[in-house]
Amino acid sequence: MGKKEQLEGAAALERERVAESLLADIFKQAGWRVDRQPRHQQSKLDMFVRKAGGVVYAVELKAAVEGRADRLVPFFSQAVLQAQHGAGKNGKPLAVVAAPHISEGAAKRVLEFAEQYAPNTAVGVIDFDGLRLFRGPHLEELNAEAPRKARITSTSARISGYVFSDLNQWMLKVLLAPEVPEALLSGPRERYRNASELARSANVSVMSAFRFVQQLNDQGYISQSGTYLNLVRREDLFLRWQAAAGRTVKEVPMRFLLKGNTRAQLRELVDSDSACLALFSAAKELNFGFVEGVPPYVYVRRIQPSNFAAWKNLRQCEPGERVDVIIRQAPAPQSVFRGLVNPHGLASCDVLQVWVDVSSHPSRGREQAELIRRKILDKIFRGKQ
Repeated sequence: MGKKEQLEGAAALERERVAESLLADIFKQAGWRVDRQPRHQQSKLDMFVRKAGGVVYAVELKAAVEGRADRLVPFFSQAVLQAQHGAGKNGKPLAVVAAPHISEGAAKRVLEFAEQYAPNTAVGVIDFDGLRLFRGPHLEELNAEAPRKARITSTSARISGYVFSDLNQWMLKVLLAPEVPEALLSGPRERYRNASELARSANVSVMSAFRFVQQLNDQGYISQSGTYLNLVRREDLFLRWQAAAGRTVKEVPMRFLLKGNTRAQLRELVDSDSACLALFSAAKELNFGFVEGVPPYVYVRRIQPSNFAAWKNLRQCEPGERVDVIIRQAPAPQSVFRGLVNPHGLASCDVLQVWVDVSSHPSRGREQAELIRRKILDKIFRGKQ
């Protein structure tokens, strides 16, 4: 088997795995009992689902790479045959097809085919955007339309998906963590064969991890040619990450009401999981300090009145007043606060976050970013040799 066939096979297995987890969750959330390892192993079905009152379905699921009707109908036909063969007297057959995105028209074609050629088999059509379409006794309560804003209407749209969303930035850090010293980035330090393993380790949904890996793969930033997921073309990926972070962020300049030791006062601000040192002050905590004379930055999850009410020793600066600290809303709170480190007793952003954030700062931010890159990140950007 050639490399291309191996990659396609691995991708197909991952789609099946994600789709099966998604289908199991749909039933569990509706109160059904799900048995993904049936006792009757000879049936080779994906799962049995049971509901109070003696309702039992023997389920066979097939996942297609595309949600076109001409791709889905053959998969559905195969699922019908296997569900019917495996069900026997143990339950009613349920054949389900899945794909990353399925249009309403394509889903309707599957249902029409089922009604004409498999009237005695229950049918399900699901996609990774949220579409849930079932036909059969006790199943229609599961039906749901995909949110319009989440729908992907073309391959080009899918490829241009936002790789640098909040959770995606966190998953990037998780993929890179084995190459970053623990003192500079908190997070699991494992290697991952697929999106499901990444999801478990990063504590995100399987769907979030699957979409992330798919986006990276579509844009040429991940290699699955080996045993594990491996980031490639890193120079380009990191420059895009850096550029994506160069947007306007909400911030408020503040003053301490009572004078005192700045470090002690900062400790009172960042002694929980809702605030941390950022940018140049975080770089200093990580022993990469370079820029002097800039007020310390503190990230919060959200700038709101309750934050300021909790900090009795702070008030907002009037125009022209000296700034003691700048409170800034974290641009990616999941990524920021999951990766926090605490090198000298003050919660601080991880080294990747600091590098991303300082690069666009007007006060010698580019030089600070270059120092961090030269001292720690260059070998990570190049990847393992």
